[in-house]
Amino acid sequence: MVPESRRSPRSSALPSTFCAVVAERRLLSNLAYCLLDSVDAAEVAVQETYTRWYTMPDDEQERIDRPLTWLVGTLVRICVDRRESSSRQAGGRAVDPAAHPDPAGPAPRRFRAWREVPKL
Repeated sequence: MVPESRRSPRSSALPSTFCAVVAERRLLSNLAYCLLDSVDAAEVAVQETYTRWYTMPDDEQERIDRPLTWLVGTLVRICVDRRESSSRQAGGRAVDPAAHPDPAGPAPRRFRAWREVPKL
């Protein structure tokens, strides 16, 4: 084992490209989760987005100036399509999460107005 003083300060640092890819995937996962309210559905949507990107012909990929913008736009369209298809399967109406009682009980009066704001 090398003593602490002899180690180079950046020997265990990850390459910046890897960090950028991890940050990009985290952003897409968080966005998909916010849109779909499910970790599993969000992961499927992110995988489908990356599948569309990596199966795209090289000449089409080169024409895209900002890949992250394309990935986010594609992910949002996938999530919206999934929400619309799930609402059609549920009998034509979307399931309202506000209709389910909160297990924590009623909100304090000062937060009630915020809870009653329609969710987008």
